[in-house]
Amino acid sequence: MRIKRSILMVIIGVLLVTNLITLVWNWSSGKVGTPEVVASVGGESVTREDWLYALEQQHGKEELRAMVNQKVIDQLAKEYDISVSNKEVEQEYYLIQSVYNAYDEENLEDEDTLKEKIKSELLLEELITKDVQVPEKELKKFYNQNEDQYSISKMYKLKQLKVADQGEADQVLKELEAGSNFEALAIERSIDEESAHLGGDIGYIPLDGDILSPQAKSEVETLSQGEWTEPIQQESEYMIYYVDEILKERHFSYKDVKSQIRRQIALEQVETPLKPESFWDELKVEWFYGKQE
Repeated sequence: MRIKRSILMVIIGVLLVTNLITLVWNWSSGKVGTPEVVASVGGESVTREDWLYALEQQHGKEELRAMVNQKVIDQLAKEYDISVSNKEVEQEYYLIQSVYNAYDEENLEDEDTLKEKIKSELLLEELITKDVQVPEKELKKFYNQNEDQYSISKMYKLKQLKVADQGEADQVLKELEAGSNFEALAIERSIDEESAHLGGDIGYIPLDGDILSPQAKSEVETLSQGEWTEPIQQESEYMIYYVDEILKERHFSYKDVKSQIRRQIALEQVETPLKPESFWDELKVEWFYGKQE
């Protein structure tokens, strides 16, 4: 999932809409003759119009494409009476959480944005495969052969803070007990280069894996959300883990994932590209940038 890109597009969209509204208001109030200065560098001004033009040139086409594609999906879903349930969206979200990797810059935490993206992608898959029939027998066979994929172990979303010695670890504990924020301390104090800039975030970790040491596993397993471990020695350094969230163990039944399996099998049987642009001609889409590539 390209979560970082989608979040960026949402932010850019909000900026564009907000600034266009402001510009229209300025026109209507007679202020258009006096360009608004949004920055000044060495006495040289950057106007709001300069800013808007740069935004449009850099991101305008991608943002407009995203808006058009969302309308394409929404209109066709309504036309063909296609929908996805909140339960399906929640299931997909849970599965994504279970494989969340804090080091993957594309997987940023924004629940609402991610769920909207999941819903759009599921609707698109349903649209692309709406004419494909998959026998029940084949669906059940796929589930039985891949049932382990639908069993999720208990997961702990962890933050970690690594320090060089026991004395510094004890100081960190004192600051935590005094109310200091773990994420802020990790950014400031942790010597782990990969996670420090993320506030110590290392994603969702199963305790039945080999990512944590045996001592770390036993300590983390006793904690509730919002609690942290005692300093745990690893070679010459010390680790403190913070439990940010806990995902309970889950097993999805055949009924739970039947629609997902149907889409997965059906997509292998269609030649239509999995993108909303495949339906632009059907809806006679016209846009500012002319003919669709």
